[in-house]
Amino acid sequence: MMERLNFFIRRFLSVALALLVLWAVMPQAVFADTFTDGMKLHLQKKYYKSAQIFHGLARAGNVRAKFMMGTIYEQGLGVLPDLNAAAFWYQKAASGGNPSAQYNLGIFYQFGKGVQQSDRDAAAWLLRAANNGHAKAQNNLSTFYFTGVGVKKDNAEAWKWLSLAAEQLKGRGREIVLKNRDSIEKEMSSDEIGDAKRRLANWQANRKK
Repeated sequence: MMERLNFFIRRFLSVALALLVLWAVMPQAVFADTFTDGMKLHLQKKYYKSAQIFHGLARAGNVRAKFMMGTIYEQGLGVLPDLNAAAFWYQKAASGGNPSAQYNLGIFYQFGKGVQQSDRDAAAWLLRAANNGHAKAQNNLSTFYFTGVGVKKDNAEAWKWLSLAAEQLKGRGREIVLKNRDSIEKEMSSDEIGDAKRRLANWQANRKK
C-alpha cells in the first residue's frame, strides 16, 4: 500500500515540476497562437517553441494540444523526457475523446510507463480507442480477448477486433492481422464464428448511425 502511495506521490511531484518549469519560461503571448502554428513549428523540428504553444493551448482545453504534450514528454521533444508527464497529458486527452491518446494511454498501462501497470486499465482504454475506430488499438485489444488478460477470454470478440483492424491496416500489418485471425478461427466452432460475424456486423451498423 505504501509503495503504491509513494508511486503516485512521486508521479504527482514529477508532473507538477515539469509543468511549473515550462510555465515559468513560457511567454504569455503564446496563448494567442493556434494549433496549426504549433504543428508548423513541430514539423520544422522547432520543438521547444512548439511545446510552448501546445502547452498554452492544452491548459486552455485544446484536446489535440493535450495529446501533443503527451508525445512531446514521451519522446523528449524540446523538453526532458518524462513518462509521468506524458501519462498525465495522455490521460487528459484520452478523457477528452482523442483516440490516439486513448491508445497510447492503454499501452502505458499495459507496460507500466508513467503509471501503475494494470492490464484491466490497459484493456479499458484500448477498448475506448478501438470503439473510436483506432486500428492499432483494435489489433492490440484482440490479443487481450484471445489471451484473457485484463478481460474475460473471448475468441469471438478477438476475431471481431482483428476483422475491424484488417479493414484499415495495409501491407505487412494487414497480412499479420489476417494470419492471426485465421489462427484464432481454427480454435472456434461454427457457432462461435457465426456469433463473431454477427458482432462484427452489429458494430459496423452502430458505427454508421
